[in-house]
Amino acid sequence: MKVLMVHNRYQQRGGEDAVVDAEVRLLDTHGVEVRRFDVDNDSIHGVLAKIQASANLFVTPSALNERFLTMLSGFQPDVVHVHNWFPTLSPSIFKKCKEAGIPVLHTLHNYRLLCISATLFRDGRVCEDCIGSTFRAPGVMHKCYRDSHLGSAVATAGMLAQWAAGTWHRSVDKFIALSEFAKRKLIEGGLPEEKIVVKPNFVDPDPGPGTGDGGYFLYAGRLTEEKGLRTLLQCWRSGPDLPLLRIAGMGPLQDEVRDAAAALPNVEWLGGKSSEEVLELMGRAKAALCPSLWYEGMPRVVIESLAVGTPVVASQIGCYPEMIADGEWGALFPAGDAGSLLNCLRALESKGAFGEMRANARRCFEAEYTGKRNLSLIFNIYRSVTFAGKEVYSVPVSAGI
Repeated sequence: MKVLMVHNRYQQRGGEDAVVDAEVRLLDTHGVEVRRFDVDNDSIHGVLAKIQASANLFVTPSALNERFLTMLSGFQPDVVHVHNWFPTLSPSIFKKCKEAGIPVLHTLHNYRLLCISATLFRDGRVCEDCIGSTFRAPGVMHKCYRDSHLGSAVATAGMLAQWAAGTWHRSVDKFIALSEFAKRKLIEGGLPEEKIVVKPNFVDPDPGPGTGDGGYFLYAGRLTEEKGLRTLLQCWRSGPDLPLLRIAGMGPLQDEVRDAAAALPNVEWLGGKSSEEVLELMGRAKAALCPSLWYEGMPRVVIESLAVGTPVVASQIGCYPEMIADGEWGALFPAGDAGSLLNCLRALESKGAFGEMRANARRCFEAEYTGKRNLSLIFNIYRSVTFAGKEVYSVPVSAGI
């Protein structure tokens, strides 16, 4: 099988880029011929450039369009798998695939098709104002794209044009949602239910279980408002009795985190860490903390924590209730409620529950999030669009698993 993987990389590498790299590596090591069509945002600087980028929702720039068509005709893939196309490419790539008779899939890592900011998050809270809105005026009024009225208006008009043209209904064979929660939200936003399948993220290679002997809690990720950093810091300000909180990551709130670490003896900011260093920290932590305020796609930090046998304490929002069985391999608390988080951590600490949860966390990873399981899922999806009506196999013979 030949697969063309399409991805617009982010200016600041994040979980989505890591997912694409892992998926390509997994397929390549199991007998699939994979080629990548990668673009990036590096040339997008300043207000004008951002507005021009939003206009790409109407049509892909001619030079990129030629490159894409050349790749299609030269490689002749069995399937095109698109991850992120915004803002450098445009939805016209889906139409080009259909015109060439090549099945095309689209993994939806975020809510771009429903929300011009892609996050369903505004002013410190979940925002679904544009879902069900005919003209999506709230997104323009609140400058949800790059804090620009004009940019938001252009991007919104471009997205509405794609919906009106039937791009999502006619030019995409299957959408891949990362969770059942995301699938429900996408259906609510207007995507056809019969075209949406669920395939979670994964971690491969398997890092193996950690020791859990570090005696600390860990937050690892971007230091941003929607990630719930302020909830976390407030919890530790109110809980001087809590064990050490170690925070690994960089981002807009790093000055606040630095100040909190200087003022609180049981908070430590580690700065940016490599993936290998984060896995080592996770393996020794009591629990990983995910206090998000928004609908995460499917955080790799949760899967990595489960892989090393570390329980996860997370907000009861979005995909987290699907990923975490409360009381079995982690715990859930109301999003944004620092007091509830404090009570939750104290209760689990007093019962010594974190150590007992480690085996369950590891079993969850082995059942749901390994490379082997993901390979089976993705091949079923590929074969469902390339050999419609024929028997669907779990993995290719060359996979050897």
